[in-house]
Amino acid sequence: MRLIFLLFLMLATDPPFEGWDTLSKLKIDRQFDEILSESIDVPIFSDDLKAFDGKIIELEGYVIPLQSRANQEYFVLSRFPYSSCFFCGNAGPETVAEVYTPETTRFKDEKVKIKGRLRLNAGSPLHLFYIIEEAEVEKVD
Repeated sequence: MRLIFLLFLMLATDPPFEGWDTLSKLKIDRQFDEILSESIDVPIFSDDLKAFDGKIIELEGYVIPLQSRANQEYFVLSRFPYSSCFFCGNAGPETVAEVYTPETTRFKDEKVKIKGRLRLNAGSPLHLFYIIEEAEVEKVD
């Protein structure tokens, strides 16, 4: 009986979130988008990754500002520094996430750690595959 209970606990427990390695557990399919009139990348999330949708996660990376002012409440977090990021053509779309914070934060060119609620996005081509809401940001030493 004890063995059955232990097996049940192992099956009922979500796998650990391992940062960008967990976010890379997807396949990307090319599909034609009628609204944009072009082919786009569409994520197919693994079951392991789907287990984290709506959950609070922590992730380290580099800030890519999307606003011209110094204080940001919306930015992209990249697994890699700016010179190697997805937008420069050296990485895939699974290496970036949209981040929304409740307060504006002043960013410098440094690594940060964010904690927030992960949302998987397969339905809107105007947003990245990963959206992190209610994010708290701190510097990484």
